Amino acid sequence: MRQFSTALILLAAITLQAVPLPADAGSADKINWLSYNEAQKQKDRSDRKFFVYFHADWCAYCHKLEKNTFSDSGVVDYINSHFTPVLIDSDKEKKLAARFGVQGLPDLRFLDAEGKAIARWPGYIESGPLLNLLRFIHTNSYENMNFRDFVKQQKKN
Repeated sequence: MRQFSTALILLAAITLQAVPLPADAGSADKINWLSYNEAQKQKDRSDRKFFVYFHADWCAYCHKLEKNTFSDSGVVDYINSHFTPVLIDSDKEKKLAARFGVQGLPDLRFLDAEGKAIARWPGYIESGPLLNLLRFIHTNSYENMNFRDFVKQQKKN
């Protein structure tokens, strides 16, 4: 009986070792947000575009965006891999929000590596459309076509 128990324990140990870890184990499960000042320092060291998220603690759609969209592993991976993500609290950074012309929240902005405006998305967005928008900006497709045509092209492929 003791040999059977030892064999069962060994079998369980071998089986557990063969089970792959969940996709988010060991990988970033959150967006690696930087402050505006931290992102400014990155500007000279990287050719990445900036993904800027204006939010506030009281904003219900900001909480929904964070809970639903910014928790999607595809969105998290794409932003962390291809953009410099910048998180700005518009209540704490009022001058910065005014400089960008933020009038409502949430407000998503895309800037080129030098900090020049490319595009913006005012309001809430689901993860699927955001992934399309991220790809549109990252691949520089905005230089050749509008977003609607890009989405149609993606559906064909």
